[in-house]
Parts: sequence; C-alpha cells; structure tokens
Amino acid sequence: CKLIWGEVTKLDGPERTATIKPMFSQNEMVVDFDYCIIAAGCNFGPFHKWGESLWFPTIHNAARPEGSWSHIDERFLEGRRRHILEEYTKLKTLEQGEKSVLVVGAGFIGVEWVTELNHFFPKLKLTIIDFLPLPLGPLPPSA
Repeated sequence: CKLIWGEVTKLDGPERTATIKPMFSQNEMVVDFDYCIIAAGCNFGPFHKWGESLWFPTIHNAARPEGSWSHIDERFLEGRRRHILEEYTKLKTLEQGEKSVLVVGAGFIGVEWVTELNHFFPKLKLTIIDFLPLPLGPLPPSA
C-alpha cells in the first residue's frame, strides 16, 4: 500500500484518474485507479437523502431511483446482503485483473477499508491519500 500526503483536487470518474496536489509542492500529479473509495468519514450531513454516509442503507424510498443501487431495496436485510455481495463481486473481479484501488481519506474509515481490502483481496494495488502526513491523524503517532 502506498500513502500519499496531499489532497485530491480533481476526481475524474470516466477517465479513472485523481489529480493530487502533494503537500508542500506546487506540482500536481495524476494517479490512475480502477476503483475509487472515498472515505471522508462517517457523516455527510443531516439532510443527505441517501443517509449519513455512502455506505448507510438508502432508507428513503424516494432516493432509490437516483442512487447507485436503485435496483436494491436496502431498507430490508436482503437488500443490504445483495448490495454487499455485488460489491464483493466487483472487487473480486478487480483483484483477478490485479487492478488498482484508490482510497481517498486515511482516517478511521479509510484505514479500515485499506486493511480489509489488503487482507481479503491481496492482489489489489492499493493507494491511500490524506491531507495529513500520517494515517489515523487524530491518534498519537505511536498508534
């Protein structure tokens, strides 16, 4: 896993690239990825109709048609199970092709994602980026 100290200034989904400004540098760099996880923390605001985070179930029926998984009703356990199974299948396919995954955010959520991905999908090429010099910024350096 590679840690980049900097910030994502542009995320281009169709091109699968992230433009990154490394800390203390005026030059930007472009990182390619096959899959991107944005781990910006667990709260996205109280009025987001998809819930508090991207991984919180889409509990509002009106939001389902606009969501990424409109074919799944995550209000029920079976819908959540199908969502997890679909994500697992995508990641397994990426691993078989030895593809890259970019995780944006090295806080608790981002580090958890990277460690889980590294454990269950060891052939994935993982990159994690954060605006702090070390992962898990709120913790002391010895952590």
